[in-house]
Amino acid sequence: MKSVLIAVGLSVLLAIPARAAPPPREVVDEDVDRAIGQATRYLWGQQLPDGTWRYHGYHQVPRGGTTALALFALLEAGERLNGPGMTQGIDALVALETENTYVIAVRTMVLSHVVHVLKNPAYRTRLLADVKWLTKDADRHGAWGYHGPETHGDNSVSQFALLALWEARHADLDVPARLVRRVEQTWLKRQRTDGGWTYAGLPNVKGESTPPMTAAGLASLYICQDVLNTASGAYPHQKARDEAWDYLVENLSDDYIGNGYLAFCIQRVGMASGRKFIGEMDWFGVGAAKLAEPRPRGRGYRGKWGPIVRACFELIFLSRGRIPLTFNKLEYGEEKVWNYHNRDVPRFTDYMRRNFEMRMRWQVVRVSDDVRLMLDGPILLVGGARPLEFSPEQWARLREYTLRGGTLLFVPTNNSKPFLESVKAALGPLYAAQREQAGGHYELAPLPDDHAVYTLHTRIPRGSRVAPVLGLSDGTRLLVAVCERDIARSWQRRAMSTGQKDFQLGVNFFLYATGMNEMKMRMRPVFPGTTGEARQSARIARLRHGGNWATQPYGLEYLSQKLIAENRVKIDLTAGAPITADALRDRHLAWMTGASGFTLSDAELAALREYLFDGGLLFVNAVGGAEAFRTSAEAMIERLFVGLDVQPRPVPATSGLITGKCGDFRGPPIETPVRTSSWRRQAPRDGGLQLQLYGVDDTTLVIYAPYGVHDTLDGHTVWGALSYMPASARDIAANIVLYSLVERPRPTRPVPATAPATQETTTQPGG
Repeated sequence: MKSVLIAVGLSVLLAIPARAAPPPREVVDEDVDRAIGQATRYLWGQQLPDGTWRYHGYHQVPRGGTTALALFALLEAGERLNGPGMTQGIDALVALETENTYVIAVRTMVLSHVVHVLKNPAYRTRLLADVKWLTKDADRHGAWGYHGPETHGDNSVSQFALLALWEARHADLDVPARLVRRVEQTWLKRQRTDGGWTYAGLPNVKGESTPPMTAAGLASLYICQDVLNTASGAYPHQKARDEAWDYLVENLSDDYIGNGYLAFCIQRVGMASGRKFIGEMDWFGVGAAKLAEPRPRGRGYRGKWGPIVRACFELIFLSRGRIPLTFNKLEYGEEKVWNYHNRDVPRFTDYMRRNFEMRMRWQVVRVSDDVRLMLDGPILLVGGARPLEFSPEQWARLREYTLRGGTLLFVPTNNSKPFLESVKAALGPLYAAQREQAGGHYELAPLPDDHAVYTLHTRIPRGSRVAPVLGLSDGTRLLVAVCERDIARSWQRRAMSTGQKDFQLGVNFFLYATGMNEMKMRMRPVFPGTTGEARQSARIARLRHGGNWATQPYGLEYLSQKLIAENRVKIDLTAGAPITADALRDRHLAWMTGASGFTLSDAELAALREYLFDGGLLFVNAVGGAEAFRTSAEAMIERLFVGLDVQPRPVPATSGLITGKCGDFRGPPIETPVRTSSWRRQAPRDGGLQLQLYGVDDTTLVIYAPYGVHDTLDGHTVWGALSYMPASARDIAANIVLYSLVERPRPTRPVPATAPATQETTTQPGG
């Protein structure tokens, strides 16, 4: 019996013409989430009372195929395992009697994940039987046909069977190396002279290579490498893989997403290889943008192989492309230089998946890529054995990556000293301007033994001696970490015993950079490009002071993108504005953030007081909830209102800061703002909007946020930050800006008074 997947493979017999490079993607998170939700609802709506999915017989789709594929797609989308529909569906799939390789392979993938979580004996019994069925004599044949292993089985069936055995590792069932070696030989023998593969497994069958089967062959070779090779250096069959990549680059069109099976194969090879691009095509961005387009009424998921299969393939594609990243790995120069440990990051990612039950993936980005693409991942790993020879523009791009919220991790291949020396030499001048703004920070120095990188999840005894790491901080978080030992070598070798500390250090890095907060893959971090035309400007002065004011320098740029998209308001920013009457004049809002202690001069206080009583508004925010800044900020506010009976008050429930209704503007309603895990652990009972208002004559002059808002506007969090999570922080900040645009009554000016003398607060280092 032929399956839908076979039919798809046969339908794509001719190479697709080469395409021009697509324009930058403009699809954003909400678009993809909406498409995922639509496909998920559709599939649940097609489930029958007995737990199975509708079977239409399209192109001889095997019975049980729709049920298996629907359950796999819904699991990939993160649907709950204990939901009634899921339980009923899994039970029906387990009870299904079939000898169709496609159905058994997909059922194996479903049960591999289910058994890992639920530990159900009946499910495990069925899984073991399916794995036994798939592996019987497979090491002799090296391929699979419609009804099990056979020497001339087709390439479409074979890729599904191998993928099923690979997924079975989640249930602690190892893939037999002898079988995989035979499968690898079969794929290599079947590769055509143009670098691609065709559907047929029979010898001497005429036919052209196709993109779906070439992607299937490539992805299968990556599985073979992960099972068979732990040594560093080039993959023994790298030439075959390079030729296959060349075929895809030449023959994959940017409308490939119209073929659901091809889309499934492309996401497989994209994720197995970590490649963000096929040639110059951002394969996920291009495909997701098309799938996120509104569907004409009545069209739904119509397709050659039936709506359920089409919806499944699209849901798998979208969901897998949105799995969060552990690390990005930087591609530059010759592959043998930057990728000597060619499976280090994917094997570390697999370690994270197995030990933390986290759906994770990894990715390769290029040093020439737009920085927004680098920001897909919280950490960018840069490895090498030679001195880095980046251009000034490339170094500037890496610096921008860190200032926008990312963390650079430099790892010397085989402990290369020339590599380390080149990194240290470059980092000094790279952050010179930032050091000038924040004395005492942006210096590369050894991390102390009590730093979170050594203690966060697993304590590494005598950390700086066992795993020496240098760090460069902005006073709130690490921007750069430099390992002085090659921890990636242990990842490559899967040396989980002898290299245990190297895996533990990698985990600590990841959890530090993400703050142990729930992660979500971003289509494009925060700023989606063109979002519309602004009709009004919010004039904001970001104030310069001695309390480390300049951290997260792109936060208000991200906020401006949100305001333009939702309110047609853009931010006209003066960054580093001195606290003077001239700098504050005609500003809607003064934006004051910091992480260290500070003291304003009497002249600065006078200028700020004059600005406020002349109709201005001041927002004061302790980045990450920094205690030293909070102490100084509260003392500053007291001096601002010396002689006046001004007390802090909470935000009224009717305030536009909560409702979003600010004059004619409509901002986001603030209902239950989400906090970082560090803040929730420290103060589990804190909730609601933690803002304090100071004012005179019922006119608010100062909005004080003792917990972080500004520091997560860029979409990133970090360990130890007492802050709102990015989406909540952006909503809160948007309402503050809109609130500043509404005309408010002028308060009564106070009688001039002399502020009491204060002692300067000691600056507290961060990071």
